[in-house]
Amino acid sequence: MNYNLIFNRLSVLLAFVIPISIAGYNLVLGLLLITWILEKNWKHKWEMIKAQPLFKIMFLYFIFASISLLWTENLSDGLRYLKQYYIFLFLLIFYTSIDRSKIPQFFSAFLAAMIISEIFSYLIFFDLMPFKLKDSWNAGDPTPFMMHSIYSIFLVFAIFLMLTRLATEERTPKQTFIYSFFILTMTINLFINSGRTGQFSLLLALMVFIYLHFQLHWFKTIVVGMIISSTIFLIAYMVSPNFNKRTLETLNSLQHTVQEKEALNDSTGLRFMMWQVASDIIIKNPLIGVGVGDERDSYHSTLLHELPDLHSHIYGFTDLHNTYLKIFVSTGLIGLSLFLMIFFTLYKELDSSVELHMVGAIMVSLMLQYMFIGNLPASYLTILFIFIMSLTLKPTEDNRFSHSSVKLSS
Repeated sequence: MNYNLIFNRLSVLLAFVIPISIAGYNLVLGLLLITWILEKNWKHKWEMIKAQPLFKIMFLYFIFASISLLWTENLSDGLRYLKQYYIFLFLLIFYTSIDRSKIPQFFSAFLAAMIISEIFSYLIFFDLMPFKLKDSWNAGDPTPFMMHSIYSIFLVFAIFLMLTRLATEERTPKQTFIYSFFILTMTINLFINSGRTGQFSLLLALMVFIYLHFQLHWFKTIVVGMIISSTIFLIAYMVSPNFNKRTLETLNSLQHTVQEKEALNDSTGLRFMMWQVASDIIIKNPLIGVGVGDERDSYHSTLLHELPDLHSHIYGFTDLHNTYLKIFVSTGLIGLSLFLMIFFTLYKELDSSVELHMVGAIMVSLMLQYMFIGNLPASYLTILFIFIMSLTLKPTEDNRFSHSSVKLSS
């Protein structure tokens, strides 16, 4: 039985279900793990893993995070948190068994699922949905299957995946029209949703795309990117009630924080308060942190004894809504440095082909931006990140599918 063929067919299914269903992609991941084990070929897989520097950095970070359990005061939470990292083992699994000639199929399956999600979103927004799977479905937040912050990042990635296909490969007029149409509709969908994260991610992804595709100087990249994105944001501000409302809320919160020297009790202001608490913990434990699992207890203790004025506002929150601060608090400067080295190595080890390098760079930039306002692992987004990285990392020399044979579409 050809288990590698089964693995890659299941991977096509995974690419399709990632944007649609947590239960669906967890089921497929389980089947992929079983198939990967049955495939065997351990010597070849081990050689591929040893040849990829990224996995060494990931291992070092995990080892240090595990060592930090020695000084945590909440061992059970620490072990529970480390267990969540199991999902990153799938990066090794995909990397060692993916047939790189199937990459166009993976991307097409993902885009098909995003188009379905987009159709659902528009039906919710215009109140045309004939049924209601979730009570949260409403015109003010027309996000069909996931949180609006995550959905908006998925939209941005889909937009630039299609844009990369258009920019790097020859297209018929019909194909160009179809891609351009869905790029436009997904951009509109991005701004009728409430996900500010993705809206700002659009600017970041645009900068990366312009820099890599046009090979501009970084200053020219920023100028061109700002002009294009400002035009898009201005139009969205004038025509999208959701974007208009969320923009004003953010600006008012920032203005109040600067002028009054205190944060408002809204989503932006609450984040400022949590980050203030994190800063206080970091100052006291700068090098090795408080230990994985102890960040929540340290958070509540600091609120109670050091920053009592913030206690009533954010005591009910259980995390810092910022991956970098969470890692800094739990593992200190050493842990944060190792964590950032993972992403530096990721970018350095991207495939040298123009298409895959661009897709990988955009995915890395989106994840780096998301971690300023969210925590890892994150439902939907983490598995998308792992899957895309496994496709866009440069293959080892003995991989039978070299980057030169890979195209984004068939």
